[in-house]
Amino acid sequence: MIPPRSSAARSITGVVAGIHTHDPWLLIPVKSLGGGKSRLGPVWDAPARRALNEFLVRRMLQISSEVPGAHRTAVISACEDALLLAKSYGIHAIRQLSEPGLSCAAEEGLAALRGLGATDVLVLASDEPLVRPSDIRDLSERGARHREVLICPDKHNAGTNAIYLPCQASLRFQFGEGSCRKHFREALRAGLVPRIYLNKRIAFDVDTPADLRLWLQGYRAIG
Repeated sequence: MIPPRSSAARSITGVVAGIHTHDPWLLIPVKSLGGGKSRLGPVWDAPARRALNEFLVRRMLQISSEVPGAHRTAVISACEDALLLAKSYGIHAIRQLSEPGLSCAAEEGLAALRGLGATDVLVLASDEPLVRPSDIRDLSERGARHREVLICPDKHNAGTNAIYLPCQASLRFQFGEGSCRKHFREALRAGLVPRIYLNKRIAFDVDTPADLRLWLQGYRAIG
């Protein structure tokens, strides 16, 4: 955890004054818009993948502007274009200074928000094209009500697409292959109460050509 007055925390202190820090915050780690979705390389070239990344991030920013609101949403990224996008929606932008990767970004972003006094934080991936504002609201309300760590797996029940951390709870992020199980173990190791939270829209992300085909054809398995 970085100190409360770290450069990351200072970068957004001026715009969060007066916010009720006990309300859940949303933290969105974003990879490089130009370098993300490399597994789609066999079917889409680099400009198309960048356009997809920007579309997904913009969509998530629009949703988070509604729930929980721009004033309680932060994007952390080492990508200047992603930070500019966040600012264009009035969303707090945190420049990632740590090592590359989602786990380091989530840890640094969480530390910045906690350094400002935020207690409950929902960390949510940016590449989920089916997520609705109600999904974020329901997840946050469940976590706040039961004061438990909620881990949302991906469609394979292997990765982690969202994780809710209440009451200043903290753990070592383990995003990547098998992260759902790893996060569950990390929560137990930290003395926390973890729960698996299933939501088909949060679970659906676009990582592979098969995911892309499902999405573009209209994924009807989700209500």
